[in-house]
Amino acid sequence: MVLKTKEEARANFEAAIGYIPARYSAGVSKADWLTPAKSDIAEKNFADAMSKAISAKSRQKGVAQVTNEEWRTAAQNKGAPIIGDRIRGALDTWVAEWGPMYDQVSSKVAALPPKTLDWRANINNRLVPTVETWRKAAGKT
Repeated sequence: MVLKTKEEARANFEAAIGYIPARYSAGVSKADWLTPAKSDIAEKNFADAMSKAISAKSRQKGVAQVTNEEWRTAAQNKGAPIIGDRIRGALDTWVAEWGPMYDQVSSKVAALPPKTLDWRANINNRLVPTVETWRKAAGKT
């Protein structure tokens, strides 16, 4: 058996950049990820995998293999160039989902009693109701 060199494999992979995005898009447009993803077996598989990962301390071991400098470099090189576009692309969804929660909290804050010199009363009468409103608006109890 004759194997390609790493350089040949890389060149082939690099050449695929020209057609892989279109193939990916075509596959995504036909895919049904929701049905299998929300199934009971998928949930069981996920729970089993998480249990194994937790028992093996996989996250902790993986984290230990990356230095702060490696993480910073990857975050700068991969994240910085795309974060603005990702935020711009998510703005409408963010406004639609966060806006109603913010409106409820703003309304609550406007109706709060005035601040006092009693820090404990301020926490109980101003902070707690504000946090409760955020949680309720977010669908949490």
